[in-house]
Amino acid sequence: MGSSANMMRSLLVVLALVAGLIALVPRVDSVRQPPVDAASVVSYAVKDSGTPFSFPAGLPMGWSATSARYAVSTDSLPTWQAGWTTPGGQFVGLRQTINATPAWVSAGMNQAKVTGTVELSGRTWEVSTDERNQVFLVSASAADRITTVVSGTGGMEDVRFFIDKLTPAKPAS
Repeated sequence: MGSSANMMRSLLVVLALVAGLIALVPRVDSVRQPPVDAASVVSYAVKDSGTPFSFPAGLPMGWSATSARYAVSTDSLPTWQAGWTTPGGQFVGLRQTINATPAWVSAGMNQAKVTGTVELSGRTWEVSTDERNQVFLVSASAADRITTVVSGTGGMEDVRFFIDKLTPAKPAS
């Protein structure tokens, strides 16, 4: 059996080795994912569904698409959705479908509470915010039956700017 002093010396050697390993191993302080080709996803969605989904044309440098997909969503509705990071590191998301149900709209709004309406780009948008102050704008077009949900973590300024850039996407050739 060893003495208490020898056990303490052994413990100190082991702790010194662990501290050295921790100091030597590089750690990532942020994760950057490569940009996503959201334009090709929406082009496919337009071609596949015949629906004139929207896409933000002409976003300036610093805006980067981080996710994009066209898939069946809540209530089996085919949904085009994508997300972008802003130059300020915030998030703006877009979600669209035809003939949206209340459950589909609710699923895209993170249980946000309606706070009013606003006119943007010739459409009336219902404005909602959640407990984390994320902003959600919802608009349903009677002409093409498309419901659009735009959300943002950076406040109304980013969302307004994004909505002003939305234009009908072109189908894939």
